[in-house]
Amino acid sequence: MYRKTLALALIILLLCAGLATGQTINDKTYPQQYASPQDYEMSSGVAIGSYQEAPLLAERVAAGELPPVAERLPMQPVVVEPLDAIGAYGGELAAPSTSPTCCGWDVSEMVMQKLFTIDTDLQSIIPNIAYGYEQSDDLTQLTIYLRAGHKWSDGHPFTTEDFRFWFEDVLWNDSVTGGIPGEWRPGNEKPLLEIIDETTLRYTFSQPHPSMIVRMASNPRHRGFRAAHYFKQFHIDYNPDADELAAEAGFDGWAQLLNARLRPNTATGTTATDTIPGIPSLNTFVFVEEDSFGNKHFERNPYFFKVDIEGNQLPYTDRLRRILVEDLQVQDLRAIAGEYSHFGWGKLLSVPTYRENEEAGEYRTALVTYNRGNEYSMMFNLTHPDPVKRAIFNDLRFRQAMSIAIDRSEINELIYFGLATPSQSAPTPDSSFYEPWMTEHFAEFDPDRANELLDEIGLDQRDGDGFRLQPDGETLFINMQVAVPEEAWGKIAELVVSYWNAVGVKSQLKLIERSLYTELRGTGAHDIAGWGLDIVDIGEFSGAVGNIRPNWGARAGSKLWFDWLNSGGERGEEPPEDIKQLWDLSEAWLQQPYGSESYLELGKEFHNMTFGGLYQIGTIQRPPQPLLFKNSLKNTPPNDTEGLWSFSYRQWVMFMPEQWYFEAGM
Repeated sequence: MYRKTLALALIILLLCAGLATGQTINDKTYPQQYASPQDYEMSSGVAIGSYQEAPLLAERVAAGELPPVAERLPMQPVVVEPLDAIGAYGGELAAPSTSPTCCGWDVSEMVMQKLFTIDTDLQSIIPNIAYGYEQSDDLTQLTIYLRAGHKWSDGHPFTTEDFRFWFEDVLWNDSVTGGIPGEWRPGNEKPLLEIIDETTLRYTFSQPHPSMIVRMASNPRHRGFRAAHYFKQFHIDYNPDADELAAEAGFDGWAQLLNARLRPNTATGTTATDTIPGIPSLNTFVFVEEDSFGNKHFERNPYFFKVDIEGNQLPYTDRLRRILVEDLQVQDLRAIAGEYSHFGWGKLLSVPTYRENEEAGEYRTALVTYNRGNEYSMMFNLTHPDPVKRAIFNDLRFRQAMSIAIDRSEINELIYFGLATPSQSAPTPDSSFYEPWMTEHFAEFDPDRANELLDEIGLDQRDGDGFRLQPDGETLFINMQVAVPEEAWGKIAELVVSYWNAVGVKSQLKLIERSLYTELRGTGAHDIAGWGLDIVDIGEFSGAVGNIRPNWGARAGSKLWFDWLNSGGERGEEPPEDIKQLWDLSEAWLQQPYGSESYLELGKEFHNMTFGGLYQIGTIQRPPQPLLFKNSLKNTPPNDTEGLWSFSYRQWVMFMPEQWYFEAGM
C-alpha cells in the first residue's frame, strides 16, 4: 500500500519543545503534507506527542458538546508542515463570488478536500481523505484504504458504507442519475465494487483504468462517496416517507429532493454553494447559514482530519464567509477596498490600481504564473447546422487564416503589459508532451497570408461593404456570442473580432449571460465558442482530455461528433476518419499506466495530432495572475512565489488554505 514517505535525509529537525507560533520553518514553494504522524516522524525524526485544538472547540468540549480532540481525529490524521510558520487560531476568511450557485473558487477551494491529492512535485498522487491505495498490475483493480476512526462533521463514522451507498443507490440508480459519467463506466460496463471491511474497498473495472486514481486526486467530483447516514432519509429504498419529505420541501418526488441535497458536492464548481445547514461533510469548513444578502457562512469542521507538525488540529481559522457580489467590476472594487482576506481572481490590468491601494486596503499583491494552455482559446463549430458554414469551418486553411489574422503580440501588450506569452493553443512548456512548434503553429501575425488563404478556399468575392461572400452568395458572418467570467477574455474577443473584420470576414461580438451561453453551446447552433484552455498533464489524464479532443471542452466545437463517439455510434453524427483516429488514440493513451513509457509515447502522438489539426485557435499563454492577501494573513504565497496557478490542481488547494492563519496585532 502506498505510504507518503521521502527517501531524502531529514527535511527539518525541530527542537523537542516544538516551534513557537510564528517561528519560521524553512523555505519552500508549497506546504508539505504527510499521510500520517508515522510518515512525518520517518521524514523528520520528530514524533507528534499530543493533539491540541482551537479555543472555539475547546469551549464546546468543556461544555460537553464535543468529545476531546484526540477522539475526534482519525487514528492516523494527515500531518501538514506549514509553509512558513506554526499558526495561531482564530479569525475569519472572507472572499467573493458573483454567482450564488456556482464557482466562487476563492471560497470553494478553502473548503475543498479530495480523496487523494497532488504532491508538491505537481505529479505524484498522495493520500488525503483516504489513507492509501493499491492498483493491480493489469490496472483493472483499485483498492482504497480509509482512515480508521475518521468521522463526518457531525461525528458519525466515515466508512465504506458511504461508498457503497453512493455507488449502488445514487450513481447506478436510474431513478436518481440521468447518465453515468464515463469515468465510472469504462468500456461502457458497470464496475464491481467490493466492500472488504469498514475501511477497505475495491473497484474492479472491465478494462485498464489508470486514470481513476488521478481523477480522484485532481477533482473532488470523483470522490465516490456521500454521507449515507444522512442521505438515506431522502431515498425511497430507506425511507418509505421520502416522497412526503420531498413534497413538504417543494420537490416533485424523492429523487429530485435527494439530488438537490447532493448538489453542493456534485462538481468542483458547486462546492461551497450549500443552502441547507447540517449536511455532513469531510471538508475543512461546514456550511452554517445564508444571510439576507446572499452571503454564505461556514465554520470549522470540528472533526477535520488534519493536524500541523505540532499536533494542532487544522484549520487555524475559525470561520469562512462567501460574499455575494453583483458583478466582476464590483468584485474588483471591493477587493481594492480591502474587504476580502484573499482574492485570487484579480485582473492583471488592475495591478497598478491594486498596488496604489495596498496601504489603504491593508493588503499585499503577489503575482503567480497561471499555468494555462491558453488564456482564451476559440473553437469554430465543426458540426454547424448550416452546411455552408460547416464546410468553411472544416477547411483547415480557413482556421489557419483566421489564426494568423490575429495580432497576439498586440493582445499581449494591450491587455497583459507584455508579461504573458503570445501563443497558439498548446501544452505549457513544463508538459511532457510540449514541443516548441506547438506554441508557434500558425501563431505568427500575417494578415497578407491570411487574405491569400481565404481567397484560395473560395472566399475571394466581396459584398458592397467589402466583406467576404460564401460560395452560396451570402455574406460570411461570424456571430461570436460568448460569456466571459474574466474581463480580459472580453477584451481579447473584441480585438480578435477586429482582426477578422480587417481581413474581410464579417464578425460581431456579443457578450451574453453564462447560462444562455451554456444553452447555446448545448444546442450546437453557435458559430464559435471561447474559454480558457486549462490543461496540464495531470489534468488532461484525469478528465480534462475533453478539452483537447471532441467536444473540445468548453469551446464546444463538435457536439454531433462527440455524441457519436461518446455513445459508440448510437447518437449524433459519424465524424470523419481523422477525428475517429484522434479519439481512438486518446482512448488508448488513457489506458496506459500513468507516467509510463507507453503513456509518454501515445501521449506525444495524441498531442501532436490534436494541436497540429488547429481545432482550437489560441491567443495568450501563461499570464501572471495577481493574488491579493490581507497583510495579517500568513502562510500564504510570497510576492515572488514560484508556485503555479492551475485549475487542474484546483488553484488554492496546492497552497493548503487550512494552514493559513491571522497574525495577532495586525
